Amino acid sequence: MTPQQQQIRVPARVGQVTAVPIAAGQSTTISGSGTSVYIVIATAPVNVRTRGKAGTSSYTTLTQGTGIKGAEFDAVDLQNPNTVPIIVQIWTGVSEFIDNRLIIANQSIPQVIYPTYPTANAAASVNFVDLSGTGFTDINGNLWLALYRVAILIFNIDSGTTFLLQKAGATGPGAPAVGAIYPLTSVNLPVSGNYCLNVGGANINVIASEIYSAIPA
Repeated sequence: MTPQQQQIRVPARVGQVTAVPIAAGQSTTISGSGTSVYIVIATAPVNVRTRGKAGTSSYTTLTQGTGIKGAEFDAVDLQNPNTVPIIVQIWTGVSEFIDNRLIIANQSIPQVIYPTYPTANAAASVNFVDLSGTGFTDINGNLWLALYRVAILIFNIDSGTTFLLQKAGATGPGAPAVGAIYPLTSVNLPVSGNYCLNVGGANINVIASEIYSAIPA
């Protein structure tokens, strides 16, 4: 048989990778048969159980880089036992998933900008709500799942007003603050959590964004 006559046999798919956000205390189900489960990415511990002909297994708490294998299943239930939303990227299939990486390479998980407040003077407050563990849309309309926030970016384009980065829910300039953004300057704050800009009624003359380590939705 010549090389041109050789038949190329394409093996059946042995697994799939699925990424899902799970709200605090909620569950979701991944459809697909297999015998092995591997947690590629998890922003916090996740409870996992399989369902198939042999019945439904008990929940097992797994973290990133761990998995289970055994009886054949048709679906996998994921339960978030945490008080915050999480992102889980899970591999399910009929073979063992091999991952010898000690740390997921940063090159495979991009840093994506979320346009928190893309138009200056558009509102009387700017609210920075940490999107870690949830989905978001970038300024170009692409969908992402946020693993964790990398930084808050605030560009003060006002020539005379200093804005304060305040606690979440602030209603005026007298609320406690963690930092200041002086006129015609910018700040890059590598922090998680929720914050606010509010001067008590006037529109906020800044451009503000957040950077997240994220995977495609």
